[in-house]
Amino acid sequence: MRVVAIAAACAALMLSATAFAADKPELRIGSVVAMTGPASALGLPEKNALELLQEQIAADTSLPFTVKFITYDDASDPTKAVNNVRKLITEDNAHVVICCTTTPTSMAILETVTQAKVPNISLALGQSVIEPAKDRYWIFKTPSTDQLQVAALVDDMVKRGIKQVAFLGLEDSFGEGGWVALQAVAKAKGVDIVAAERFARTDTNFTPQALKVRQSNPGAVYIHAIPPSSALVHQALKRVGYTGPIYHSGGSANNAFISIGKKDVDGALLGTTPVLVYTDLPDSNPLKPVITKFASLYEKRFNVPKVDIFPGQSWDAGNIVIEAAKAAVKSGTKLDNVDAARAALRDKIEGTKEFVGVGGIFNYSPTDHLGLDQRSTFISIVKNDEFRLYDAK
Repeated sequence: MRVVAIAAACAALMLSATAFAADKPELRIGSVVAMTGPASALGLPEKNALELLQEQIAADTSLPFTVKFITYDDASDPTKAVNNVRKLITEDNAHVVICCTTTPTSMAILETVTQAKVPNISLALGQSVIEPAKDRYWIFKTPSTDQLQVAALVDDMVKRGIKQVAFLGLEDSFGEGGWVALQAVAKAKGVDIVAAERFARTDTNFTPQALKVRQSNPGAVYIHAIPPSSALVHQALKRVGYTGPIYHSGGSANNAFISIGKKDVDGALLGTTPVLVYTDLPDSNPLKPVITKFASLYEKRFNVPKVDIFPGQSWDAGNIVIEAAKAAVKSGTKLDNVDAARAALRDKIEGTKEFVGVGGIFNYSPTDHLGLDQRSTFISIVKNDEFRLYDAK
């Protein structure tokens, strides 16, 4: 009889919890990431982190709303990204969109989310996604920018006495962002660009570009691409006999870069966010406990040896949205009124202050939709198949 009574009590509790949840409004977070295609090495971890966040939130009964996550694959294709974002907005009635993995796809959806007046948080590195802020009213991002990371890398070149650098980058909007950033930063810091070579994401032979770069005799090379091409370009430089330092953008800061490049990429220097080097940070750094908790959850859930930067970007985006929704509901926003809720969420996202995430400490404002500063920018070096902190701050 006692067993029956306990079972009945548990059933009543579950029914009560279900009824309680049914009474809450629903927050719908739509996302489009590259689960397949050339950028899937970045997009799949982003999708995984959103799944993990959904699982964690499901156990949180303190939220004043339930959360529904809707995620689609854009196959690394800008046209598919636009179509899926439209679906999220018009069919799924998403309050917020998290999109997209790459700069080209993030640029492609700008007009769609702007016209629909839906807040969007991009997961792309390109600074052009959020600037100028007056024209990107509905757009925010969580990854660091080309400009921040390139500045840190060129500072290191200057410390080494390097006066000339060569550029190798993708010939799309992501590569263009890196090229624009390098030109501006190098000029400001007195470093000359002696060669610039471009390539497509689908290219596999980089020997011609590597030979031209070597012939320009640079003191350093900066590569602005993502795996697999970034790792293959690095290997091509080594094959043609280039022996100087090779720097990479944050687009290469994931485990695919090392697994493809193997020992050839040992010594590579990358601009990155703290998640890649958090174990080397001092315990006093406020980012360390946040990243340590996230890494433990992610590595256990997905059985990976070490988390990289990309899942942290979508994890931060999702958490920033939830914090904004909590603030909006507290101030009287009704999630059932979707258009008004979208506008209120945008304002609350822009009001985010000192949010300690996995990718850094966020302070958005009307003129800054990145919200990160040098506290969130680091250089990592590949050592013995691991990303380690290059220059402790």
